[in-house]
Amino acid sequence: MSPTDPAEKNSNWPSALNPSSLQESSVAPSKRYQDFPWSIRVAQRSWLLAIAIPIFLRSVLRGKVPWMLTVVIGASAVCGLVGFLATYYSLIRYPYMGLVDAADGDLYAKHVESKSKVLFGFLKAIGLICGVVMVVGPLLDGKVDTREALFLLYVLPVVGFIGFLVFRYNRLDHPTVATFLRCSMGLGVLLFPLFIPGLILGSLRGKALLEEAELKMDSERKYVS
Repeated sequence: MSPTDPAEKNSNWPSALNPSSLQESSVAPSKRYQDFPWSIRVAQRSWLLAIAIPIFLRSVLRGKVPWMLTVVIGASAVCGLVGFLATYYSLIRYPYMGLVDAADGDLYAKHVESKSKVLFGFLKAIGLICGVVMVVGPLLDGKVDTREALFLLYVLPVVGFIGFLVFRYNRLDHPTVATFLRCSMGLGVLLFPLFIPGLILGSLRGKALLEEAELKMDSERKYVS
């Protein structure tokens, strides 16, 4: 990480990432969004740009200028790739950042979490239903060719993950998943199979941080006593 990263300079930042203190409280510590690690800010903005570019330039996409279409798609793809890589880095480097709220609101809080919980739950349920239909569809005829097998191999983990989000996910209990959703603006769900290694590594690092924090707290208690 860059030596000028606000996360490094802020002496209170390590305590904000203390897993034990975060899980003991239902209220996550707050930081300003500009104090968030650069990778998380880059990830969120890149994912938003990847979606916003083709939306705002849809009039260009409808035009009869083929090279402009290529430019728009290319720019969106580059932003998506940057968001993908920044999210991967954040998952491994900051697995508990999903528990840290920005006092002024980060992009995920403003554009995703601020939406109605009922609406958000409805969309997750619709996503789960659509995923199940996509899985069951190729199986109805009893024959699965190579292309359908590869499709199922990709879609099944996505459907399973959406089911996990609907029925089991809890922000405090699953901090690495919370970091994943926050960094990818929720769009990473569609690419979940590609993020599995990062989620595993992030979870392992998060567990190591938790154990380290607990050992430090135990040693501090013994020193005080």
